[in-house]
Amino acid sequence: MTARFHTRRDRGLEITLSPAEVELLRSLPEELRALYESPRGTDAAHARLFPPAYFDPVEREAEQEWQAAIHPELLRQRLEALDALTRTLDGVEERRGRMKVILTAEQVDAWLAVLNDARLTLGVRLNITEDFEPVALDPANEEAAAYAAYAWLTYLEDEMVQALIGETF
Repeated sequence: MTARFHTRRDRGLEITLSPAEVELLRSLPEELRALYESPRGTDAAHARLFPPAYFDPVEREAEQEWQAAIHPELLRQRLEALDALTRTLDGVEERRGRMKVILTAEQVDAWLAVLNDARLTLGVRLNITEDFEPVALDPANEEAAAYAAYAWLTYLEDEMVQALIGETF
């Protein structure tokens, strides 16, 4: 976890990442796009990202109307955030083996949305709950990489928010 953050006068951020961290971030749009565009009810992670407005089975018609009215806009916003992440990563500057990303305030919002969706998705896939306690996993464990990605995404999202509210790093 080597990201470094500097706030900018325009409410943006400058983030320094390792090449491996940039590659992890580059993998998110393809994976999340497939999830966003998957049919409802086929994936628990999809249900986590697009939860029902009505849980009462009696309200099935109201739920369908709600989804028809709201889902397209939520999907559009999420896809735009993925595109913003991709564009900013395409403009990354490399200096001495480090990658520098400069984000506007709008791009920061897009990054936070994507990071949050990626964390929620991994959380569902790994069955992480509020009671989750991180443990050291054997690197040979097939889920070790996913847990490491979850931890790093959590760190990155938290550090971005802390930088925005004025904490010094």
